[in-house]
Amino acid sequence: MKKSLLKFVALAVALAFPTGVFAQTTETKSSSEKKKSTNPVTGSQSTSTETTTETKEPGKKATTKKKAKKKTTKKGKTTTESSTKMKTETEPTKAPEPTKAPAK
Repeated sequence: MKKSLLKFVALAVALAFPTGVFAQTTETKSSSEKKKSTNPVTGSQSTSTETTTETKEPGKKATTKKKAKKKTTKKGKTTTESSTKMKTETEPTKAPEPTKAPAK
């Protein structure tokens, strides 16, 4: 009887994990900003794009910022600059509080 009960509990736990009973949620936010400008004197055009992605999980936060700048001159010369910054924050895990023995 104990073995069949133990098998049943093991099967229930194995089925509970993929169905999301113990799953934790992840929240993702993304934003993008694009700017175009033209220099009237030189005739060069610039395009700047900035993308920010923020992911939150319980105990962890990750932020990624991407910047790209493209400049085209009147003569057709193109210059591209890009950068990526990643930042990850992790909350320290809390130690369980010690249990107190009941007073006699």
